[in-house]
Amino acid sequence: MTNKLINFAGWSIVLAASLYFVFHNAIHYFSYDAKSYGAEYWPTYASILLTHITFGLVALLIGPFQFIATFRKKYPQAHRTMGKIYLVSIALAGSASLYLSIGKIIMAEKDIVFGTGLLGLALAWLLTSSMAYWAIRCRNFVQHREWMVRSFVVTCGFTSFRLIFRLLVDQLHVDPAMAGNTMAWACWAFPLLVTEGFLQGIKIKRGRVAPAA
Repeated sequence: MTNKLINFAGWSIVLAASLYFVFHNAIHYFSYDAKSYGAEYWPTYASILLTHITFGLVALLIGPFQFIATFRKKYPQAHRTMGKIYLVSIALAGSASLYLSIGKIIMAEKDIVFGTGLLGLALAWLLTSSMAYWAIRCRNFVQHREWMVRSFVVTCGFTSFRLIFRLLVDQLHVDPAMAGNTMAWACWAFPLLVTEGFLQGIKIKRGRVAPAA
């Protein structure tokens, strides 16, 4: 019962944060006009940013269903179909993110710290998701579940970036540029570190190690 309550509370927080992000930071981009994107993105990078946001939101909203054991067991075909949609969405959103971080932020704007942080986020997103796909293709279900956890943690990085950025700027009065540079790295690197400790800690507690081959 305690584990169920913890899981319910955890997913409730994730869902609430995701919905807040969607309605306060993402949904206005679907207007697709100069006012929504600003001169920084409109019109040159608007379509790329919309691709990133659209498919990123699909992954963000589909992701939690992949971890519901009851849904996975009762509707295995739906689980597999949604998993494919999740991975394809990340491939498209992650590729758009690579283009924006390299072409726009690093090369055009010369914003190295912020740009490389977002580049690392995009690479981590694509890598963790690719490993999840590779594992399931090899029918290594344990590794597939672990890499899916890592993948979704990175997916939630966009939400945590916005939420903590606003906290740093509005409540702690941190310089926006410094807050942005910090969160470009912290929104994915720190959660992945904590997740890895959690996943490996379970194995240590159970006396198991990951399969070597």
